[in-house]
Amino acid sequence: MNLPNKITMFRLIMVPVLLATALIPFNYHWSVTLVVYFLACMSDRVDGNIARKRNLVTDFGKLMDPLSDKSLVMTAFIIMLSNGYCDAVCFSLMLAREFLVSGIRMIACTKGKVIAANAFGKAKTFLQMSSTGLVFLSLAISEGPEINFDILHIAASVMFWIACIVSVLSGIKYTKDGWYLIESK
Repeated sequence: MNLPNKITMFRLIMVPVLLATALIPFNYHWSVTLVVYFLACMSDRVDGNIARKRNLVTDFGKLMDPLSDKSLVMTAFIIMLSNGYCDAVCFSLMLAREFLVSGIRMIACTKGKVIAANAFGKAKTFLQMSSTGLVFLSLAISEGPEINFDILHIAASVMFWIACIVSVLSGIKYTKDGWYLIESK
């Protein structure tokens, strides 16, 4: 397994760590959650850069990188949802898109093809990671002295919906681009 793929696996391993730091209350657990989430999100950037720079792009990476991103981001959204920071409709639409695209990717795999992330998918992931990161930042700041950072929650709510719209558009694009795989028998 090459270095970018190991970094991708690191991101998957961080999912239960993220859940534990967010859901188990201890002093400054939101600050720890923010650091864990930031490291996991940054690993997405790092593995892609290394893979492209060193020509280490693999089919495993093309398939597992987006799945590890989905696992991380959807876990963050579940944490947001359980704490009242994300709308259930928004989350449901993004989750449906993830299942749709994963299904298209699975069909492609059965036909010997790998569908890598496109620009729409990368923008969606960036917006999802940024919006959830803003909430984690706000929660971490709130653990300190009495400072009100409601503006971060408002900004994150707006970003959630922008991410939702981009997610839906991305799902439409993947469906359009992969329709020939679904249509052919």
